Amino acid sequence: MTRPGPGGANARRAAALLAAAVALPALAYVLPTPAILRAMGEKRAETGIVSLEATGLLEAWGAAAERVALAAGLRTLGGRVSVPARFSLKSPGRCRIELLPLGLPEADRPHASVRDGALAGRGLDTTASVAALLRSTCALLAVPPVAAGAATAYAEGLGRRGVALGDASLGRFGGRIAYVLGGRARDARPLAFVDKESYHPLRLVASDGGALLDTRLVGWGSPVGGDWFPRAIEVHERESLLLRFSAEKVIANPKLPDAIF
Repeated sequence: MTRPGPGGANARRAAALLAAAVALPALAYVLPTPAILRAMGEKRAETGIVSLEATGLLEAWGAAAERVALAAGLRTLGGRVSVPARFSLKSPGRCRIELLPLGLPEADRPHASVRDGALAGRGLDTTASVAALLRSTCALLAVPPVAAGAATAYAEGLGRRGVALGDASLGRFGGRIAYVLGGRARDARPLAFVDKESYHPLRLVASDGGALLDTRLVGWGSPVGGDWFPRAIEVHERESLLLRFSAEKVIANPKLPDAIF
């Protein structure tokens, strides 16, 4: 009988370690959902954010690009469009995105807003990916800056997005271990992902326009947004990127009139 060489043994050992690393989330202890929501609330309360304004760039692809381009009076290039934009939020539960194309008067700027889940606006409010970006980001960020109030707002906001709060597991997102609320990471159902170490919200999968759309908050801790706001918010459908808002400047607690939402 031929003994395996050291290379074969090393390969098997590496494969075993990889399998253990993949299995780790399934084997580790999972906090109960109320404790996860409470920790999220405490994390958000530390920022003291009541309102926020982020200016940057909105990019869209495919059908979403056609709608954004039409609203802004632009043309798509290779199925893609990009336009300066401003994202605003105000606690509780109010978010707005406004396009800022050059030369367009303020009164004519396309916009969409959400207030307690209800969508309104002009030019953008019929686009499912825009609705997903607003509703999901609002559920994850536009919460009261008080730990108990934020935890309650998270429960209510995620519940409105269809997340079954009785189910929780561990998974991975962006190379990090995350709590998964609503089921398991690969389930085709509404899910919320929360960073296991920092308790930043990472991802919310929910239904908009008849499809499950995946809103991802990426780049926490960037020089632009720090713990206030992620570097970018993306909306995906399966593996296709539909929409991305990238923040270039973030202002904490500006005075925002209720009338804009």
